[in-house]
Amino acid sequence: MSVSLKVIKSALLLLSTQLIQRGLGIVSTLILARLLTPDDFGVIALITILLQLFELLVETGNQQYIVQKDAVDDLDLNTAWSMDILIKTSLAVIVVLLSPAFAAFFEEPDLALAVSVAALALPIRALRNPGLMRLARDLNYRPLFRLTVWQKLLSFCAVIGFALFQASYWAIVLGNLVSATVLAAGSYLLHRHRPAFTLARLREQWGFSQWLLLRGLVGFTRSQVDNLLVSRFFGTQALGGYNLVREVSLLPALSILIPMSEPLLAATAQVKHRQAQLAYRVRLSSALMITLLVPITVFLMLFPTLTVEVLLGPQWRDYADLLRPFGLFFFTFSFFALLSDVVIALGKVRALLLFDLVSTAVILSLLLVLATGSLPQMAWARGWLAVATTWVLLMMIRRWTGFGLARLAYLSLPAMLGGAGAGTLTWSLALPWAPPLLEFLIRGSLFVGLYAVLLLVGARLLLAGQEEWWQLRSVVRQSLGRGPASREPPGAS
Repeated sequence: MSVSLKVIKSALLLLSTQLIQRGLGIVSTLILARLLTPDDFGVIALITILLQLFELLVETGNQQYIVQKDAVDDLDLNTAWSMDILIKTSLAVIVVLLSPAFAAFFEEPDLALAVSVAALALPIRALRNPGLMRLARDLNYRPLFRLTVWQKLLSFCAVIGFALFQASYWAIVLGNLVSATVLAAGSYLLHRHRPAFTLARLREQWGFSQWLLLRGLVGFTRSQVDNLLVSRFFGTQALGGYNLVREVSLLPALSILIPMSEPLLAATAQVKHRQAQLAYRVRLSSALMITLLVPITVFLMLFPTLTVEVLLGPQWRDYADLLRPFGLFFFTFSFFALLSDVVIALGKVRALLLFDLVSTAVILSLLLVLATGSLPQMAWARGWLAVATTWVLLMMIRRWTGFGLARLAYLSLPAMLGGAGAGTLTWSLALPWAPPLLEFLIRGSLFVGLYAVLLLVGARLLLAGQEEWWQLRSVVRQSLGRGPASREPPGAS
């Protein structure tokens, strides 16, 4: 089986996993949106920010290290497992000790107990079987699919059950603990590897992981800087509306697009020393990601009020205009994640850290100077700054890989034309008689259908002579069992 086909099959498994996971997550978010107030969601946003910070503080990048390493043995896996346990347990203790300070800083007394309990998920999750990393390295995501489905299903039941019993942020904390427990316990049913505590490869792994750890902290600051500024300048209620609409805009990215791009890390690492194949793979992956991002971005920016009203309810209509700038943020958030994986696969973690440090400082400075007047001002500034930083990273990757910017633009042209055409036709449709849900379904279905048709026609007319077209056609035919794949172009396998 070619690497391209393995990547696509792995991506489809990850897509199926995330559709189930995020589908349940969307349902729980929509239920909570109708049970809780903006003030409640402001507290939830603060807890979520702190939980994400905890995770990044202990993200050693062990899976990225295992995936990109040329040869892996049990000592590598066991060292990664041992490092994870030591670091996450230590941080959990620190978080419990500092929880009163967190509560005082955000002026929310209830945060102290909540973050202390939430921190218990860190050492629990660290106990998961390191054999799962070997599965990811081998692009074998089928066992992981089963585990993550059970993990999300049980945590969903816990969140909804508690929320119906008592509508509070404790439902999120409980769900996080259940999710961590299911992951840790279930991992030993999936892989026969049994870890033993050792730090034999500590120096080697830490040499790689320290840069990802620092990058995670910087990346967290960049991704959450606008939320932190909103909480300080506009209050908890404004943070609740701002963050909820922001989460809605990122649902497609977190649910589908970023997980689908995960196999690219392993695939790119396999050809990082072969320039032609590397450039081809980066170019094709980027074009496919843009093709998926364009329609969602266009729809979010064209129909923000309709989307917010249907998904969250009419009580959130005052925050609907924020969805337009968050459409830009969604596009760059997803594409930036793909580009970051490419840089990591190339082994240029230090360069990525330096880029993140500089870009975070620039974003923070400009937001403080230009965007503290209103929520829309903050959202638009954040969106355009994300566009700028993503463009700079793309230019860095072009220099390292030589993927060809003009070629990428040409490959993305059918998506751009399809998005513009589908958006124009859907926007011109008048539906004054339709209630919001029906209008959303009609416009959404029409938009998706038009985009698919225009995309296929444009790709057939513009790309039929390109090697990327024949590569995709070959892989699709092979995956559907319609005969052997045709000869693959240089970057395909």
